[in-house]
This record gives sequence, C-alpha cells and structure tokens, in this order.
Amino acid sequence: MSYDLIGDIHGYSEPLEELLANLGYQLTDGVYCRPDRQVIFLGDFIDRGPNQREVIEIVRPMIDSGTAMAVMGNHEFNAIAWHTEDPYNPYQYLREHTARHMRVVSYLADVAGSRRAARRARLLG
Repeated sequence: MSYDLIGDIHGYSEPLEELLANLGYQLTDGVYCRPDRQVIFLGDFIDRGPNQREVIEIVRPMIDSGTAMAVMGNHEFNAIAWHTEDPYNPYQYLREHTARHMRVVSYLADVAGSRRAARRARLLG
C-alpha cells in the first residue's frame, strides 16, 4: 500500500477535493477512494477556512471506510480543549475562553451544534 500525506486543510474543502482528484481519488458512494493508495491526514482540518464542516464531511467518511487515516492537529486539540471543562477548576475550561479563540467557537457551534459555544461566541463577539 502506498500513501498520500495531506495536512493543513484549515477548512478549505474545495482545494482538498481538487487535490484528491489530482491524486487520482474518485468519489464513489460519497467517499473519495483509490484502491492502490490511502491518505494519511496530518491534522489541522478546521480553523480559518469557510468550509470547515464540508472538510469533515469529506474526511470522516474516508476514515470510516478505511481509505484514510488521520492524526489530530493542534487546531482540533484546541477546539476540544475549548469545549471541555477543567475537572480541577470549576467553571473553567481546558482552553481559555477569549475573543482570540473565536474561530474555534464558531466551528464548534457549526459542527457540533453546541448551544454553549454559540452563546459564548455571542458574549465574546
């Protein structure tokens, strides 16, 4: 098996789809695949770009079907930490809730449907 390494997508689904097509992956039953190769995604799927949800909708089925593997990037880690309460500090989160982290908040509100994240985004906005 040969591998294609793809990283730093940052919410840009259209260039991702173009890259997959240029690498010979074909969309079959909603999943990009190529019988002789597998993608290894190197994290940073979210944060910055306009199509964060679409990126996940491309990548996740590939992982689920075995046509790709993935490593979590620092942007995914920060999104999870932003949304996770600190077990040792009540009313605190593992990632500081500041205006600086608004892109992570908007991603969580969009993808996860998180009411808490959306409320925080409005308060910090």
